[in-house]
Amino acid sequence: MKRGPLFPPTLLLLLGTGAAQPTPDPLDGGDYAQVYARAQAAGDAVTASRAAAAMTEYRAGGRDWTTRAVQAARQATATRPGNPDAHLALGSALGLQARAGGYTLGALNTAQQARAALDRALNIAPDRADIQAVLAEWHAGAWAKAGIFSGGNQDRARTLAAAAARRAPDTLFVQAHAGIALSLIRDPQARPTLTRAVTLNADTPLERDLQTQAKRVLEALKP
Repeated sequence: MKRGPLFPPTLLLLLGTGAAQPTPDPLDGGDYAQVYARAQAAGDAVTASRAAAAMTEYRAGGRDWTTRAVQAARQATATRPGNPDAHLALGSALGLQARAGGYTLGALNTAQQARAALDRALNIAPDRADIQAVLAEWHAGAWAKAGIFSGGNQDRARTLAAAAARRAPDTLFVQAHAGIALSLIRDPQARPTLTRAVTLNADTPLERDLQTQAKRVLEALKP
């Protein structure tokens, strides 16, 4: 999927940023549709939203999967309002929905809802590098699409991306999305950050999907 200056569609593909022995991610196997079905059956709305969003981003699942991602994330925030992962899921899913809406007032409204959810996630967990990277990409993508009218802030994008990259230098998710954010605002640190992302180990289908995305963005950068 080619990335353009759109509202960021960042996903909830959290890879566990600090634990010595991280719990395996349910999405690691790469069968996102099956993960979604199992998560729905188990009442795990956060995982269901992430899996549906992954279907959109990595399997060209289309708007039906985006709708499922949003619905599951809304359920997650309603039942677990203090959980940053629920709000991160909602912000990510709404970001996908805003991108699909194109250059419309409806898409702008959806993008603002995405930002509100991401801001809430960061307020709950201000030291989470993954949330910083996602919110950085929101600001960068919004700025690239519509400048000040979008509510995006390129300085905020730069600050958040740099902070996230420093905090989690060995986390592929963080490096990839911090680098994508920097690329959207044409920051010179985009190239080294994305290069870091594509040279980290990618041991699971989920990580390889994310790394492939980072590689495409890196290859599209102008010399």
